[in-house]
Amino acid sequence: MNKISRSKWVFLIPVVLLVCLTTQVPGEDRRSVNEELKPVREAYELILSNYYDSESIDKEELIRGAIEGMLNQLPDEYNDVYSKKEYKEYRKRQEGNYVGIGMEIEKSDDRVRVVSVFPDTPASRNDLRSGDVILSVDEKSTEPMNFREVFDALKGERGTTVRITIRHPDDSEETISLIREKIEITPVELTLLEDDKIALIDINLFNQQTAQELEKVFNSIESEKLSGYVLDLRNNSGGLLNSAIKVASQFVDSGLITKTVGRDGVRKYESRGNSNPNLPLVVLINDGTASASELVAGAIRDQGMGILVGRRSFGKGLVQTTHNVGRGIRVKLSSAEYLTPGGSRLNEKGLTPDIKSEDRSGDLTRAIEWIKENRGQLMPPGKEEG
Repeated sequence: MNKISRSKWVFLIPVVLLVCLTTQVPGEDRRSVNEELKPVREAYELILSNYYDSESIDKEELIRGAIEGMLNQLPDEYNDVYSKKEYKEYRKRQEGNYVGIGMEIEKSDDRVRVVSVFPDTPASRNDLRSGDVILSVDEKSTEPMNFREVFDALKGERGTTVRITIRHPDDSEETISLIREKIEITPVELTLLEDDKIALIDINLFNQQTAQELEKVFNSIESEKLSGYVLDLRNNSGGLLNSAIKVASQFVDSGLITKTVGRDGVRKYESRGNSNPNLPLVVLINDGTASASELVAGAIRDQGMGILVGRRSFGKGLVQTTHNVGRGIRVKLSSAEYLTPGGSRLNEKGLTPDIKSEDRSGDLTRAIEWIKENRGQLMPPGKEEG
């Protein structure tokens, strides 16, 4: 179902959904909403009483289609609707434990773009990367598909094969076959570099365990021997807001981590405290660094705790919340925009690195060089020990 046809479902909201919407609106406003939605109710009743093939009508699908149609009219593509089963799968993906090929995608302007690729997955082993455009899945063009249809086409049973045609950023195209497997993503990984003097901390996603795993990593490091940290957020497509706040707090002593701006006003999130030594810190970013990972990177830079190395980040600065709308349906809706501590907008803008690196192979080299140049310096610059 393409965007044009999906929009037709806006006019098919049944009475049960109408009630869910209007019962939350008091007095005069409720009467106004009821009047505005009168054509919707009439259209629903018309379908039930006049559509020629009454046995083919699935009321739940009408509800689902109506919600999808409304969400499809919103200007950003991060809104979605889930059945109970789909929401369970969505939560599994957030926790990094699901069956698939190991990548995050987004659909905009009729293009399906790879946002990030998780390490040691079918996608990464077949050299898929952020910025690739998926042209077809199993020989079916993705252009007329909505996000849900593309997602459903990519997922499947463990051990089955999906064939996709992609266009790389250099405009070359190839068709590859990937075998779906169980994806288990490790939230945090540690590698010691330069004779154990630099700690490379790779965060792959922000789930319920990420902050706790990061704390374990810090506790395992002999910090008195370190020259600095490299925090790798490349190809990290984000995750839970609360997780990002906890992670950022372990790199930022005090002060603002982010602030969100929504219909209910401005909400500020402060650092929860940092017990780790504030050694020179480099954050690696690229065009697969999105959402929660951009929040963390922006907080570290704006608070003077480190610098950014790599390429411009993805630019997803919207917060999604999920809501029940009856009959087991969950709606994910962009409800706020978050800003860096300095007030910079991230959505559709991203973060510009302090030190630009043309490709992945040069990111770590530049990070190590900067840490060596600033060895012995505590962050923010000018801070004195004790």
